[in-house]
Amino acid sequence: MASSANANNMNAVRETMDVLLEISRLLNTGLDMESLSICVRLCEQGINPEALSSVIKELRKASDSLKVRPCSGDRDRYLQNGVNRDTIEQGCPHF
Repeated sequence: MASSANANNMNAVRETMDVLLEISRLLNTGLDMESLSICVRLCEQGINPEALSSVIKELRKASDSLKVRPCSGDRDRYLQNGVNRDTIEQGCPHF
C-alpha cells in the first residue's frame, strides 16, 4: 500500500514538473529541467521567486560578458601571425 502511494506521489511530481517545464519553455526562460527543478526547490524553501529571477538574470549577463567576442583588432596582424582568415571571421583566436 505504501509503495503504491509513493509511486502515485512520484507520478504527480513528474507531471507537475513536466507542466512547469512546458510553461517555462512557453515563456522562453531558457531553463532546462535540472535548473527549473532547483528553482522550484529553492522557492519551496522560502526563497523569494522575484529575487531568484533577478539573480538568474544577473548571472546570465555576467556569463554573456565573459564569452569570446569577434576580433576588432588589426586583421593584417593576425594574418601575418599565421591565423587563418576563416578563423578571424568566426571569432577571436586565443593567443
